[in-house]
Amino acid sequence: MMRVLATSAPLDTKALTQLLLLVAEGLHGSQSLRKKVLELRSKYAEHKLLGSARAVSGMLALLEPAEDALAFFKDQLVGVIIGSKLPQQVPQFQSIEPEPVPERTPAREAAMPKPTESAAPGSKNAPLSLDDDTFESSIRMTTEARKRALEYSSSADEEEEEKKKPKTAPSEDTEDFEMYTSTASTTASNTSTSKSSGKRRMDNTSKVHEEEINPTYSIPTHWEDLYYKDVEAINIHTPGAMERINALRLAGTPFLIEGHKNWMKFTNGWLRPNGTLDTSAFLRGIHDVKVPVIEKNYEEFNPIKTHLPLGYYVKNYWEKGKPDYYMHQWQFPLTPKAAKLLCYKCEELPVLGDNLLLYWLDAVRGDNPLQYFFMGQRSTTSRMHQDPGGLDITIAPILGTKRVTMLHRDAAKLDSVHETVNFHDVDLNKIPLLAFIPAWRVDVKPGQILYMPEGTFHGCENITACLSYHRFHVDHVNLPGFLASFMAQDSPSINHAEILWNSTHDVMAALEENYHANGQEIDNTISTLRKLDSLRALRHATRVLSLESALPTEDSWDWNKLLEDIDHLLVRIDARALHNAKKGATIQNAHAALSATAAHSANSELVAASKSKKASASSHWDNLNLKIGDIIGVQVFEKRNRAQVLKIALNQELVQIHYVDWGSIYDEFLPVSSLFQRTRGNKRIAYKKAPKVHETVLARWGSNGQLYNAIVLKVIRTNACLVHYLKYEKDWDQWILPGHIFKKYETADDQ
Repeated sequence: MMRVLATSAPLDTKALTQLLLLVAEGLHGSQSLRKKVLELRSKYAEHKLLGSARAVSGMLALLEPAEDALAFFKDQLVGVIIGSKLPQQVPQFQSIEPEPVPERTPAREAAMPKPTESAAPGSKNAPLSLDDDTFESSIRMTTEARKRALEYSSSADEEEEEKKKPKTAPSEDTEDFEMYTSTASTTASNTSTSKSSGKRRMDNTSKVHEEEINPTYSIPTHWEDLYYKDVEAINIHTPGAMERINALRLAGTPFLIEGHKNWMKFTNGWLRPNGTLDTSAFLRGIHDVKVPVIEKNYEEFNPIKTHLPLGYYVKNYWEKGKPDYYMHQWQFPLTPKAAKLLCYKCEELPVLGDNLLLYWLDAVRGDNPLQYFFMGQRSTTSRMHQDPGGLDITIAPILGTKRVTMLHRDAAKLDSVHETVNFHDVDLNKIPLLAFIPAWRVDVKPGQILYMPEGTFHGCENITACLSYHRFHVDHVNLPGFLASFMAQDSPSINHAEILWNSTHDVMAALEENYHANGQEIDNTISTLRKLDSLRALRHATRVLSLESALPTEDSWDWNKLLEDIDHLLVRIDARALHNAKKGATIQNAHAALSATAAHSANSELVAASKSKKASASSHWDNLNLKIGDIIGVQVFEKRNRAQVLKIALNQELVQIHYVDWGSIYDEFLPVSSLFQRTRGNKRIAYKKAPKVHETVLARWGSNGQLYNAIVLKVIRTNACLVHYLKYEKDWDQWILPGHIFKKYETADDQ
């Protein structure tokens, strides 16, 4: 007997796609079956090889050995048809590994039942047999389908055969939706595919198919969506992985990293055996920490709307499957309570260079301060955007699946691209050049790390309930982009100069210590050689800065002197570089050149360096020559603003603080007199001397002197000025360091 389910309503293909993914996520204990479900989903949702009816029939056949998964799929399928919502939580099915399919032999081929005329292979009423060659022929794409799925050209003979085939029937989704399944048990065979889950794999045995070499559909027409490329997956243990990764990073191409262990050791104990989140373990010690959340329909330029205690968010939104709020970009290293539990528990990727962010902030020295958690239910999203700062980004789901859509950083070159382009509904008739910009889309799952080179436009969507870990990275590969961001001053929340200054000194100190500990030579360990590579790159970056006449950095930082120190150290420890030195660049000449540089000799090359040094001898602060009432340009809140100087302070002690309930973009410097100690009751005790780094304080903000919880990031002594922003209320008046002043505007008195 044959079961028939029919409806006149068109099937919601997006809901069916999500149902297929839910089933796959629930099959963690049956990896081979899970893989087949994902392959079927890929053919249905991404490559358009299957219609809805055949996708459903295929699922029913695949899930025959897994009774609980089959029952779940049938129940939810009815809900999809009638328009009900899918469950938020990922189901958990019993582990069932199907028996391997025996190889096909001529004898077995002859014994296979022949199809009847009433149910011809490939016909709509035929039961789906994934063992049969008719399945492969039935899903062979027509010319039009090949165009939609970005397929590639075949030989002329194959095209001729394609023309001779009978035309396919109209799409099953537009007709009455009918699904026919046989009650007989069908065992699914492995179906090979060159594409799976929007990614390509790099290994030693992979073969490049001819159709992948000769693409015929690479540019979309103006009535189509962008064409999304596959994202390459690279196992870090594959020979040549580092070289391939560096090439992709330099090209601005995203990729997936696999095979790395201990990337997120802080998650130990967070996941139950069935793969769900143990919220008690997750919240232990941090349940009362306030985290930033955004509403489902948030404003583009001011997304962080409110902060909620983490425990409250988990209990009222995560556990109840409510997508109203999305925990967005919680920078946990800046929360002392969370930093103690979660920092220093991430092993760096061996295929990347030394991360210079590890040397930045004293509060988490030795770990990356730019680490974040994102947490939200299915359908929660972050819109397409480009992060400034010149930093690479990694995304690693802890549980659930996150879909990431990306555009190459060249999209930023298009005029007013940030203001006029709706990346979620691209109109190629208005912005035709976007058709030439590479685009990618990939579903990232636990165990994978998506790596996006600096400047990549990206938007994320949680396909299932998802908790993910994100972090920034800068090393010798993306240092040029980092320097460009520094010169453009496009990200005030990233102190480029401090990162370069601190990392250079720390790397030099580590190499110096290693040099003396090993008898006047450095060892050949990977860690040491990575630091040496970093110092070589930092030397060139420092040279770039030394040539600038004025830099937005601390007055006490002498980049010419730092350059000299780097060169002296490299001459002593970098034996390989000296061995490969160009003709005439011997160690004696190197020492002589360094001495000549220090003495400013009359050598023509050194004269130019001397002129550069004289030009920069007068500091950025001295060049500004500020007076009360001056109008200056200030880089703050990720934009440039005009401000009026209210006060000027020389050699003043200032404390950089981070407001607990606000993003790092609002970090600022305050005088000690604006800080108060936290005491029981409502009594306020003013600080008489600067608090210590990591200390929790009350910071006075605004014209009414309202107090906010804050954390001390650093204490410095510097020149500064108090300014009032011309377009903001008086509440936003704040102290500005020389490094954030990019221009002094002329007034009538100056002319």
